[in-house]
Amino acid sequence: MKEGFIQGFFARFNPQSAPDIVSLGIGAPRDFSNRYPTVPPPEAKFSPQLLAAAWTCHDVYGEEMPAIAANLLEAGYDSPSLRRLAGEIGVACSADVEETVARVFRELDVCYPLSEMQARLVVIRQVAREVIAGRRDGERAARYIRSEIGWDRKAPGDLGILFELLDDLVWNSGHLRFANASTDEFFDAFARIALIADEQIFTEEGTTS
Repeated sequence: MKEGFIQGFFARFNPQSAPDIVSLGIGAPRDFSNRYPTVPPPEAKFSPQLLAAAWTCHDVYGEEMPAIAANLLEAGYDSPSLRRLAGEIGVACSADVEETVARVFRELDVCYPLSEMQARLVVIRQVAREVIAGRRDGERAARYIRSEIGWDRKAPGDLGILFELLDDLVWNSGHLRFANASTDEFFDAFARIALIADEQIFTEEGTTS
């Protein structure tokens, strides 16, 4: 399959695809990279680590993996198991390719296996980085993150702060918007989430901070 397939796959993590809602004053994407220079840019859309997170959360299925593997090869990734996965036929379920997929991730130096919380944090960190880079609507992204992770007690504290700020809305001239005093705090929280380190994600201690 061509690039459109894998674009559709990664669109599952795109908060912009959520149903239309009333735009907030902070809703329009803005580039905050100069304001937060220490925040890394978002990972590439073909990131194997994002794929590992999707696989862990069962957001991608075994029968899709050969086409995804072929697209990863076209994007420049390569390994013996990735080539084998791209050539698989007759895959009926995830169990059919689980061992091969696990080898692909190991050969591409991807942290795997992941807990569900770790997988969600990989995706959430990516979304936060896209907000800071001006690629995502901050308000929709916050709602998306809350729908993905909820109020899990293992979530980092900054997620709770973000959710509280999301609820700190006022009604003004028929439009929902953040109170001015909360706007900076809102994007500060996104920046801190975007700065979550691999070490924080890929250890049990990191998921309980």
